[in-house]
Amino acid sequence: MYRLRSSAARWLLLMLVGLCRADVRAQPAARDGIPPLLRQLERAAAAADGAGVLALGAPAISRPIFEEFAKSLTTPAPTRLVLNERDRAPIEGGGQRLVIEVFTEHGSEGRLGTWRVDVGPGAALVDPWRITAVTRLSIVTGLYRLALNPAKEYDIHNLKVHAADLAVEMTSGRAFVAETPDGPTALVVIGSGRMQFTPPDQAERTQLKIFGGAESLSVDLNTAFLRVYPGDFASRVDADALRPRDVNPADLRAATVLFNAYVGLSLQVDLSDLSPDRWSLLPSPGDFIGELHSRRYGTLTYTRFGSEPEDVTLFDRKQRHNISVYASPEQLARRGRSFSEDSSLDYDVLSYDIDAEFVPERGTVNGTAKITLRMLGETASLTFHLADTLSIRGIYSPVYGRLLHLRVVGQNSVIVNLPAVLKPGTELALTVLYGGRIAPQVFDREAVQAGVDMHEPVFIPIEQRWLFSNRSYWYPQSTVTDYATARLRITVPSDYDVVATGDPVAVPALPGTVPGGDPSKRRKSFLFAAGEPSRYLALVISRLDPITTSRMMTGGRTVALYVRSSPRQGGRMRELAEKAATIFKFYASLVADAPYPSFTLAAIESDRPGGHSPPYFALLNQVVVGSTFVWRNDPVSFDNYPTFFLAHEIAHQWWGHAVGWKNYHEQWISEGFAQYFAALYAEKDLDAGVLPNVLRQMRKTAIADSGQGPVYLGYRLGHIRSDERVFRSIIYNKAAMVLHMLRRLVGDEAFFAGVRTFYSDWKFKKAGTDDFRVAMEHASGRDLTRFFETWIYGTTIPKLKFSAHVSGESAVVRFEQHGDPVEVPVTVTVEYASGPPDQVVVALADKVTERTLPLKGPVRSIIANADNGALVQVVK
Repeated sequence: MYRLRSSAARWLLLMLVGLCRADVRAQPAARDGIPPLLRQLERAAAAADGAGVLALGAPAISRPIFEEFAKSLTTPAPTRLVLNERDRAPIEGGGQRLVIEVFTEHGSEGRLGTWRVDVGPGAALVDPWRITAVTRLSIVTGLYRLALNPAKEYDIHNLKVHAADLAVEMTSGRAFVAETPDGPTALVVIGSGRMQFTPPDQAERTQLKIFGGAESLSVDLNTAFLRVYPGDFASRVDADALRPRDVNPADLRAATVLFNAYVGLSLQVDLSDLSPDRWSLLPSPGDFIGELHSRRYGTLTYTRFGSEPEDVTLFDRKQRHNISVYASPEQLARRGRSFSEDSSLDYDVLSYDIDAEFVPERGTVNGTAKITLRMLGETASLTFHLADTLSIRGIYSPVYGRLLHLRVVGQNSVIVNLPAVLKPGTELALTVLYGGRIAPQVFDREAVQAGVDMHEPVFIPIEQRWLFSNRSYWYPQSTVTDYATARLRITVPSDYDVVATGDPVAVPALPGTVPGGDPSKRRKSFLFAAGEPSRYLALVISRLDPITTSRMMTGGRTVALYVRSSPRQGGRMRELAEKAATIFKFYASLVADAPYPSFTLAAIESDRPGGHSPPYFALLNQVVVGSTFVWRNDPVSFDNYPTFFLAHEIAHQWWGHAVGWKNYHEQWISEGFAQYFAALYAEKDLDAGVLPNVLRQMRKTAIADSGQGPVYLGYRLGHIRSDERVFRSIIYNKAAMVLHMLRRLVGDEAFFAGVRTFYSDWKFKKAGTDDFRVAMEHASGRDLTRFFETWIYGTTIPKLKFSAHVSGESAVVRFEQHGDPVEVPVTVTVEYASGPPDQVVVALADKVTERTLPLKGPVRSIIANADNGALVQVVK
């Protein structure tokens, strides 16, 4: 029997979306005998006529299995039954193997079953077809047709409902319930009340303050819609607060409007042509959903789902922003602070083989994806991501044949039902046929934002380009990024080109040589082979001219470097090609490895700088002449470092791809490392004034926005107010400054040894902050827990009082930390009356730190943090 396992239920609960079946149409009947047979089967089952079902079996059919089939369709007697054929294939003896779905209703409860049914013709042409074998594939139970009970209304008197860190009190009003045979599962309240939400974590309280102005959210409510597991209703809702009263038709109408508006947002199942009614799943025991409406904020959605690593969420439906997402104390006690997104997976993707044809100007794709999986746990279902706008024509397994699947609407998800529970270690091959409209991915966090002082923009004709990457779900993929090898065959109209994840192993014919009639229908195909594992697959479609092709000996391997660009950018790219090779070889020397055997740099036109770096290639925005956007206010805009974006995007081949991150909290391992490696390139190969300027801006923006939250908050920095600059200030600049401070704290030798160890240990895997800390502790021989607690998990910017006293041939420098002391290295610069200055790094750890410095001669000044290398504020 198939039930919605934790992985599937987790998606349904967390995403608060509806669910609908795939639109799979039966093939034409091989003979007229099959539809009459299925109609007889449907009529007998609907009438609870077990004998009538058994009469449709062939004489040689296995009776015990067939009797179980008949019993499952007729017991208990259904109040309504619908049977649909979904697929068929020929079998030996002239018969057909059918896949059928049977939906049965039993009052307000429903059950959906899928069966494989073999049928065959009678001995003579006029004989009816009979069932020769049956196999149960899956059964989904626990479906309910929810509606408010029109015969029950309650007066509310100080109704109190509690969940983790949430208190809801409705002081007065009216209430209605939606019930199941096991008790109420939904409560609608219209009246006056108040909610209080107070998360325990300081970072979450900061996000609340950004959202509502205070660290605890207290807001008046006028309606509440609550969903609970029926067995939890009595413990959640005080029965004394619900006082029965005569039903007021106006109250019932108002409550029904609210119920209909909210019930479809959580756990709803759309059974398409099997039932026109609304069917829902129940929350799991202990779970809770609250749709809480106020005049000030609209609807705020609170959820508590025990199956999630971060089980408490507060979501602003109006702005579509996550306000709070965190683990309750109970969840933290079970899993600890660090967790991997892979821990929720039932399977590991080993390889992809994708053949996809794009018509970008129409926004369509038609694809076939062959996927090889290995099971990580026992499972009877698989959940994939695929864009909602894409329809699935079929999912096939060489072992099990055609598989049925469910679509999770609004969340780009597909649940595939398996005919058996697969054991850990089992490998499974799937073929997914899909197609439809697909929207390209936009450059959001990968391109800087315009400053507030931007001029009136002018029209700039930019070469068209379409990016399909990790957020566009253009192919069926795991619900989280998953390292896998791949082969991609991408077909496009003949006047476009493709750069994609993998080595470009096949060059298509030139457009002029492509045979065919209508030139607009000519196509050419590009083949890419990703022999090294990639976290996700991506491609860009545009007009791209080849600029250079070269090979580099770097990181102990030969790496092919391909440079492509939009036609008008070719001249500018020839110079960048040499810089790209220099940067690539420099990074490979730092970690003693190059992650992939090839790298393609593609320059595309844009009105602002930025880029995007999937595995095996990087896109670099080339600002078109005439662009009037002003981006100097962006945290990652460095006036005297024009190749910064190039250096940053190339670094992502190591950080973000070769080494991934365990969950969204750890994104700094991608962006912060890429940012710091770009700074290291500036330190080594550029003018001496570049690095101090870069550090100055990194420090300035990191200090300015540090109060928005810690590095560990990940994508949520700036999320509530849709300010991407906050994200870049912290995840890019502050994280890079943390690495710079760590380097000066432990020394160059230990730092780069630790980076190399970290890279080699976690290559083609997902790492976290603790993994990096362990590598650096091993390399440096010191405990770095305090350092990482301060700079990754905290928001403190230390304030230091600095003084220096010169006496003869030495100087005593003194630091005093305001507040709790932190571990931070600060550079002391001694400027002499003549000659070059001295720079000495002083490691601070205590409330007061003093150090005696030898002097070379008469001193002009002694300054703390003149190099901007520490995230501190020096005060008098």
